[in-house]
Amino acid sequence: MSYLYAKVRERFSFLPATCDMARHGNSTEIAFKTEKEYTPYVRKFAEGHIADVICIGYKYDFFEKRLALPLLNEMQKRLLITAIVAADYQEDKAYVVRRIRGAVSYCLDGVFHFRLRELVKRWEGIADYVPVNMSEVGMDDFLSFLAEDGEGKLFLKNGKVYDEEYRPIRKSILTGVESTIGEIVLGGAERVYCFGEAEEEIRAFLQKYYKEKAVFC
Repeated sequence: MSYLYAKVRERFSFLPATCDMARHGNSTEIAFKTEKEYTPYVRKFAEGHIADVICIGYKYDFFEKRLALPLLNEMQKRLLITAIVAADYQEDKAYVVRRIRGAVSYCLDGVFHFRLRELVKRWEGIADYVPVNMSEVGMDDFLSFLAEDGEGKLFLKNGKVYDEEYRPIRKSILTGVESTIGEIVLGGAERVYCFGEAEEEIRAFLQKYYKEKAVFC
């Protein structure tokens, strides 16, 4: 919820608006208030980021609980699940936005469990398809496929990832661990432009999966 709160508050800081977050036991409530003429813009932006929380955060948790992946170490398992999350991200997000569009309030757990059953059913089918004996070779093949099938560009500088409009991206935090590699995978780009010195781990990742589509400037 802190992700959603920060995104909306940052984006509309220039508006005559308030953004409050309060905790009630195990639940967290965020309230956005603004003048009527600005409401459609705030709502549309908020709905897009609510969809991010579900399509990245909830989806990551869903697969982490269902995939044992005994042949992969923890880092490899995290990378594979992040790639699974990224594979249908745009399609998942469009579906979620359609299901929540125009609501006055949004209960994320309620939306997930009761309004997105078709989406969850699709995720269950994907989980059943992932072999229990998924190996590092299988993981590598899947990540290479995603890199080949990507669209658009990402820019990397000083360990931070930016989209095509040079806006910083921090979606990987929704998986529970913020990381540059996680950001690149979730970005789903065709090409990655790396400016300045890159950490050896990140350089090795780009060279392995993006090959000539990774440009070091």
